[in-house]
Amino acid sequence: MNNNFPFNDTPNTACFTCCHVLEEHKPILYVCHDEDGYWQFLCGCNHNEDDARIVSLADILEIDESMADLAELDYGEYAEAEDETSDWVVRYIDK
Repeated sequence: MNNNFPFNDTPNTACFTCCHVLEEHKPILYVCHDEDGYWQFLCGCNHNEDDARIVSLADILEIDESMADLAELDYGEYAEAEDETSDWVVRYIDK
């Protein structure tokens, strides 16, 4: 295992992304670490079930290595950015 991997989860941990990020190369503008421990890395647009894709955390870092900056998101937190140059705003998921 790579000791430099920034996430507490293993590199092969499955996470959700969308077809827009994976296939259309749109930037990741929404990152969520669900209360159940699941990760989501999305473009920030509205999605339906058909848009969902499953990749590994290592895949996400290959797509955008800056996601390492959000590796410390706690369970129940999410981060949003307006665009690729904006700062991330971290909030808790409303219950």
